[in-house]
Amino acid sequence: MSVALNILIALAVLALILTRQLRRRPVREEQPYRIMLVLGVVGLVETVQFHQHHDVSTSAWALLVASLAVGAGFGALRGMTVHVWREAGTLYRQGNVATLVLWIVGLGLHLSVDLLIKRVDADAAGLSNTAILLYLAITLGAQQALVLERAQHLAAEA
Repeated sequence: MSVALNILIALAVLALILTRQLRRRPVREEQPYRIMLVLGVVGLVETVQFHQHHDVSTSAWALLVASLAVGAGFGALRGMTVHVWREAGTLYRQGNVATLVLWIVGLGLHLSVDLLIKRVDADAAGLSNTAILLYLAITLGAQQALVLERAQHLAAEA
């Protein structure tokens, strides 16, 4: 898949994610990581395909892994900003402006990693952009984990 098409797909997924983040929505407590798994598998396949066509240095891989770790951190931070509550036995969540700001900053950092990768390994330019779906899977998974953890505390308090 071309980098441009990958970015277009990621932007469509991101638009869907951001609009859903700000709406009051029930949390899937059964199979809560299904969408993250799908995004992760597709992102991993695309990243492997990128590697098959480019000679990626260890430094470029290290920068990508660092960006994915930062994405997990931003996901955890967003998970703390999301309002979580139970209503009639159903768990709900709704993000806010802070959630949105953390999304924008986290994505900006991930995408800017490609500039660093290009400086240390010109042949690996585009690696971070190609791994955007993998990034989304990891950052969403971390956010979901925090939301579910916070929901456990709601149940204990009730």
